[in-house]
Amino acid sequence: MSRATCVALLCAWCARARAEPRQDPTTGRAVFTGATSPNATSLELNPAALELGTVNEVYVAGTAVLDRLAIHRRLEDIATGMLGDGPSLHATELEPGGMIAIVVHAKDRATIAAALNTTPVAWFPSGQNAIRYATLGGNERTYAGVLGASIRVIDELYFGLSIGAQDRHLNLHYARDTALASGDVSGGVENPATTEVYNVSVHSELLSTDALTYNIGLVYLFSKDTILGVAYHTPPGLAIENSLTGNVEVALAPASGGGYVHGGSTVFITQPASVDAEFRTRLPAQLDLHVGVRWEDLSRMQAYDVRTYGTALAEAGVPEWTLRPLGFHDPVGVWAGVEQADLGETWRFGGRIGFETSSVDDARTQPMVIAPASVTLDGGVQYRVGPALVIQTTLGLQYFPSLTVTRSAYNPQDQLTCIASGYDYSTGECENVRNGYALPTMAGDYSRFEATLRIALRYVWGG
Repeated sequence: MSRATCVALLCAWCARARAEPRQDPTTGRAVFTGATSPNATSLELNPAALELGTVNEVYVAGTAVLDRLAIHRRLEDIATGMLGDGPSLHATELEPGGMIAIVVHAKDRATIAAALNTTPVAWFPSGQNAIRYATLGGNERTYAGVLGASIRVIDELYFGLSIGAQDRHLNLHYARDTALASGDVSGGVENPATTEVYNVSVHSELLSTDALTYNIGLVYLFSKDTILGVAYHTPPGLAIENSLTGNVEVALAPASGGGYVHGGSTVFITQPASVDAEFRTRLPAQLDLHVGVRWEDLSRMQAYDVRTYGTALAEAGVPEWTLRPLGFHDPVGVWAGVEQADLGETWRFGGRIGFETSSVDDARTQPMVIAPASVTLDGGVQYRVGPALVIQTTLGLQYFPSLTVTRSAYNPQDQLTCIASGYDYSTGECENVRNGYALPTMAGDYSRFEATLRIALRYVWGG
């Protein structure tokens, strides 16, 4: 197969690829990682890149994601629709993660690898009563085992495949305004006396085909030091929709007598796919230029579809179906930077800067989803303790500029108008009710800052 043919096939494959849920920010755009890097993280990022390495290794890493939010709410007068000043709040969350992996070059043209990891996918501000109708806290996290291999198809072309079994845990805590749901708001909207609180805890089944994820990668060598890598990541089970099962506890509204009821719950989520690509080439002074891009098919993630069931819930009037809207659209992230080539030096450094488009419209911004366009800055340092032991540390920063929402897609008046129409779902108001947006307004000022840290220990041999 000629070089031109290989490039044509690679570009055609990339053009057909579709894109994934928000990945671990300490991989891909982070220094020492990427779709052309033979780092152990490439087992999931781009398994084809594993064959670019020459040493076997055991890799152990700890990660942390620190997220800082600031929200100033606006309150809506249900009679006039006018916005008034509301409470301000700040929320900070630290979510840990980790990974242990082994990479072995089995033959001259093949590499095998395995890993166990846990990754924080999302977190929601907890204990903030002012935003209770959006969220009262919770998180989403995965625990996964991954096996993969990379082979050299021809001298210029590498192929890799990894398969992961993923256990996903989701906890949702939020409030529901029973007065607004019934259409009787004589006591006002957001009245504590008519507020129910939900605690949903669900997870996927680890040993099922719905839990399997696939990462397919290609690497093409234009020369020894000029490389293109592309990888496609499937949603779990290749399914359009996945279900997580578990339990729900509901604290009934004081006006309804209070108390707690319990039952079962299933949450349906539509998880996206994604594409990663990176170009790497050697610069003077033994520096490597990295240019990367990631496209995520987040537009599939429109809501958490919460179902509840059980006699006690039905008797208490708890709805069987509730949508917790997210309203994502597809984001694209790009980054570029340089790092020292790994030639055995004691110290090694690198840095990257990037930009990511928004993943939610301004009008659909809410405390669970604050994601306007952002800039990223990542740096890394590697220290070689000895011939077999290497320590890597990377730090990434993501800044989301402040955003003011005055025309929120969340509108409590839609619920009242829809009820008055006899639930005529041909109207825009009833469509908003059906899609979960007939909630107290999410208008306000939002800002967000995220810092991510990865500290890794590599024990290498062979090569």
